[in-house]
Amino acid sequence: MNIIHQSRAAQIGRSSGMIWLVSVTVFFALIDLYFAKLSGFFTIGTGIIIFAITIMLLVRSFETLRLAKRLPAIRSEEVTKRGASLRKWFIIIIVIEVAGFNIAPMVLWKFNHLEYIVPVDILIVALHFIPLGRIFSMPIYYVHGIILSMITILTMLLVPVSFQIGNLIALMAIPSTCFIFLNWIVIVIILRDATKYLPFTSPSTNPPANT
Repeated sequence: MNIIHQSRAAQIGRSSGMIWLVSVTVFFALIDLYFAKLSGFFTIGTGIIIFAITIMLLVRSFETLRLAKRLPAIRSEEVTKRGASLRKWFIIIIVIEVAGFNIAPMVLWKFNHLEYIVPVDILIVALHFIPLGRIFSMPIYYVHGIILSMITILTMLLVPVSFQIGNLIALMAIPSTCFIFLNWIVIVIILRDATKYLPFTSPSTNPPANT
């Protein structure tokens, strides 16, 4: 077990992050589903699958958050300093990410390449996972960020703008679909990892010791 992840604050932060990631993922999934213009049967079937996965992940995420709040709050100078450092770097990463979201579309619009807005935005999101993996000591974020970045970059370099997958522009559909499935995989891995730190087996189980 990673000692950094044993604290109450760490588990609350991770659980909250998963709730946010599930919400972002279902948004992208529904947007893709809408623009795919599938037949009514496939639209309904795919929508049911998306909502089923989302509900299962949200239920588990909220349960993880509930159990994380039961962990004892450990107060020490070291924990306080570490928490302050994590917050500082997290805010810096988010500020840079938001700046990228605002600057990239304007640059692409200026050079008349609006078709790249979606893949570039996904690339910005993918890149932000890499430093998050560093500050939160979560190697899965490294893997997620690197794989998604490579898929998005290769798509922009190799896929013609005119190429379509069904009714979707491939330049947007490929990175967006990979983003959705990779997010689901990462969420499942992180929620499963939480079982090492939280008392899932029984309400009377004592929380793991914090050192």
